[in-house]
Amino acid sequence: MSLDTIEQLVEKNGKATGSLIGIDGNAMNVMGYVSRQLRRAGWPREDINQVTAHMMSGDYNNVIVTGVAVLEEDEEEEY
Repeated sequence: MSLDTIEQLVEKNGKATGSLIGIDGNAMNVMGYVSRQLRRAGWPREDINQVTAHMMSGDYNNVIVTGVAVLEEDEEEEY
C-alpha cells in the first residue's frame, strides 16, 4: 500500500479533525489516536483498517507521515 492509497481514502472520506501535537509519541498510541479520530469522523471500518495497515507497514516515520496525511488540525483548538 502506498501513500497514494491513503490520499485516495482522504479524497473519499475527508480528513479527520485532530493533531499529533501533544500526543504520546509511542507508535501504538499514535495509531490508536488516529483510528479514534477517523471513527469520530465517520470513516468506514474497512478504510480505517487500511490506514492502520499502512501505518504498520513501515518505520516510525511512516506512522507519523500517515497520521499527518489523514488528520487536519482544528483551528479553534489550542495546544
